[in-house]
Amino acid sequence: MIPINQLQIRTISENTAALPIVMAEWGLSMEISINNQKFLFDTGAGNINVLRHNMMVMGVHPEAIDHIILSHGHQDHTGGLRFFLEQRAFLTGAKPVKIYGHPEVMSAKYVMSPLVAGYRFFGCPFVSGELERYGAEMFFSKEPIQLNDALLTTGEIPMINHYESVGNTFFLKSGDDYIEDTEMIDDLALIVQTDRGLVVILGCAHRGMINTIHHAQKITGIDTVYMVIGGTHLINASIERMNETIDEIKRLKIKRVGVSHCTGANAAAYLLEKLGHDVFFNNNAGSVIMF
Repeated sequence: MIPINQLQIRTISENTAALPIVMAEWGLSMEISINNQKFLFDTGAGNINVLRHNMMVMGVHPEAIDHIILSHGHQDHTGGLRFFLEQRAFLTGAKPVKIYGHPEVMSAKYVMSPLVAGYRFFGCPFVSGELERYGAEMFFSKEPIQLNDALLTTGEIPMINHYESVGNTFFLKSGDDYIEDTEMIDDLALIVQTDRGLVVILGCAHRGMINTIHHAQKITGIDTVYMVIGGTHLINASIERMNETIDEIKRLKIKRVGVSHCTGANAAAYLLEKLGHDVFFNNNAGSVIMF
């Protein structure tokens, strides 16, 4: 557990920009600093111009980051991996950097896409061996991974409640067949244990924002949740799911909810209406959260 004033979260890549000097792309990437130790959570979709520009103007230094955590294997969260590692290797002489994720994070993933009138590859565009040339050391686990005294991954997130689901546009490939991915088993989140309670950092929350929060409480033994931030995957949520989600946020007395990426404008507006400005905020590219 750390004093919350030792935590800083900077959003490098996101669908919209909070400041005119940063650029937006569909995807998500955050730098998490805990008492000057820096972690990268996801790497955005891989638009090099966006990642390079935003890191430069926000003062994000690749050589200062020795740990990368992947929330799941979709391209909009892993596409910037090689560029980031190339930059870091150039600055450090390929000093090792640890990459953490679920064992299925590098598996081939597809979406049903109207752009190609069929299935489109949407997994990580790189293989482990390619990344290892730039100093990457891969660590995969289904279980939570303790990254320092305060920060850990959730590991696999149980889908417990009746109202959250992965969605119906994601697929895996078996031979020549595409099989709907109803589990998204590699989806994970980060948990920071602070003196004000848990800070839960979501990548996409494919397995459910509330499922993720409950799992974080269970594995840490801490009931108080101070803040939830990141992608909530409420973009196509039913009104029933939205209301169940909001009711649970209120029941848990979560102080701050900052949404990003796959939340969607309609869901964000509804969350703002029901939670109010004191709780809700948009977390966009260029956002810096300090306590």
